[in-house]
Amino acid sequence: MTEPRVDIDEPVTLAHDGSWPGYLCACAEALNAPEPVPRVVGYDAPLGLFESRMAVARDDGRAAALWDRLTAKAGVPAMRIVLEAFLSERPDARTNAAVVIRRLRRDGAEALRDLADPVVLSVDKAANRSRREAERTTGIARLSELADGSWYAPLEPECDVLPLVADHFAARFAAMRFALHDLRRGRAVLHEPGRPWLLADGFALNRAVSDGEGDGAPGYIDPLMLSSDESRIRDLWRRYFSATAIEGRLNPGLQSAHIPKKYWRLLTEMGRG
Repeated sequence: MTEPRVDIDEPVTLAHDGSWPGYLCACAEALNAPEPVPRVVGYDAPLGLFESRMAVARDDGRAAALWDRLTAKAGVPAMRIVLEAFLSERPDARTNAAVVIRRLRRDGAEALRDLADPVVLSVDKAANRSRREAERTTGIARLSELADGSWYAPLEPECDVLPLVADHFAARFAAMRFALHDLRRGRAVLHEPGRPWLLADGFALNRAVSDGEGDGAPGYIDPLMLSSDESRIRDLWRRYFSATAIEGRLNPGLQSAHIPKKYWRLLTEMGRG
């Protein structure tokens, strides 16, 4: 059902369901509001003591229409920056991106060049954060073959980067049936050969995963779920990683500078993932 447009005459916070289409619908409402642009938050954001909040329903058609209008005015690269800022999960990134969307509608992509504006600069920094995290994710993801022939990679990205990396993995592993599982957000990119990838919320493996230490922490695949080839390959890779290390040249500080320790628990070569 399409929610009727609401004319906003006083400052109000606009709440959406947390999805990108839902956010665009909230931005469509923000475009109808007088200055200053209303705050835009998810439904689950804490309610301020004196805050007036309006829930904006998700309408994929309305979201697509706004995307098309803004893309025609500002171009795809500019709108991708807005998407990246949205996915960064930085404080106020979504409100600031809504302000930038208003400027994009008026000025086109030129609005994003005004880095002297603290709001534009904030959106640019948020987008860069997502972009860096997406690039890191493509390098550290470890796909493991499961007993049913599918492939699975647990991830714990700082940003909501699955929409940014899905095309990369779908193109690189087009012949594989795989899932990229964001453990923090409980969602996954699901790919079947010959089909477009899908983003699934509330995703979980059919069998619990653990780290083999009895803590039940997510991300460590139960060995019984792995294919026999995968188990052998993991063992060989760990042996190779250990055998080629030169003890006198070990530099954990440099190693953690390139791959922060917060990612290590999911890496096969570290003996855990």
